[in-house]
Amino acid sequence: MGGFKLVEFDAVKGGIMAYKVLGDRIKKIRLDNNMSQQEFAEALGYTHKSMINKIETGLTDMSFDKVIRLILEFKVNANEFLDLSDRETEDLMLMADKADKPDWRRIHPLKSKDESVVYVKPTLMSCPNIKVGEYTYFDGQNFQRHVTHHYDFIGDKLIIGKFCQIGRGVEFIMNGANHQMNSVSTYPFYIFSGWKQDTPKKEDLPYKGDTIIGNDVWIGQNVTFLPGVHVGDGCIIGANAVVASNIPSYSVAVGNPAKVIKKRFDDEMIELLEKLHWWNKTPNQIQKIIPFLSNSDISYVKKEIKCILDGDEPLE
Repeated sequence: MGGFKLVEFDAVKGGIMAYKVLGDRIKKIRLDNNMSQQEFAEALGYTHKSMINKIETGLTDMSFDKVIRLILEFKVNANEFLDLSDRETEDLMLMADKADKPDWRRIHPLKSKDESVVYVKPTLMSCPNIKVGEYTYFDGQNFQRHVTHHYDFIGDKLIIGKFCQIGRGVEFIMNGANHQMNSVSTYPFYIFSGWKQDTPKKEDLPYKGDTIIGNDVWIGQNVTFLPGVHVGDGCIIGANAVVASNIPSYSVAVGNPAKVIKKRFDDEMIELLEKLHWWNKTPNQIQKIIPFLSNSDISYVKKEIKCILDGDEPLE
């Protein structure tokens, strides 16, 4: 659908004046939420604040899908926002239901509108050393605060794949937490005022490399990841585990330190899933395979995946 015209809903009349009225109301919503134009733009799926500036000043209108996103994301009263009657509001929300599609840019994605769970990727601001895939969610607020001892001068990265499920209280400890261990004392005098000590050379500090979490990984509450661990696709990490070593794909790991207690599937199924890489499909393709992604009949699922991989059941 093209640009959202207020007059289509018998709302504010008057062409350019309609744009300006809409812009003023959008600006008020932004300010009420204490957001900059750039933050507001990203929350609505724009790449740059310039579009928000044009909308707020009445130079352009807002597309229908963005209006719906604003109403849903910020819990805006559609009647008051667009001067609609109850019937017009009902019609608008019916159109919104039809337009509702998966969107990893939506910070608060739950259908219930509960804001305790967030998609992580759109919340990351200026974090070149944290990479999180689309649709990965976190049960909590301010994900970055749960990535500790992460210093630019060290350069290590936290990389998390798509469709991961991260429980409340999960912590990622990065390489900056490590102390020099080849000296008499491990005390880091160099970071505290009043003490004089040269910063240790990188080679004198334990460095474990990047921390990498695969795709479709379920991480239970209060799990702690130590620096440099690699967790494969499809893993389940039990609550309160401390992950100190690598976990192979499609494993279940629990405890402190976390140990693999079983594989989730047999080798054939794991090989099929690693070839399928369902998380890299388009939303429309994923929608088509949700019936078997959520199916516990593994024999049936194997047959379906083989048909897809062989091209017998194209996803397009």
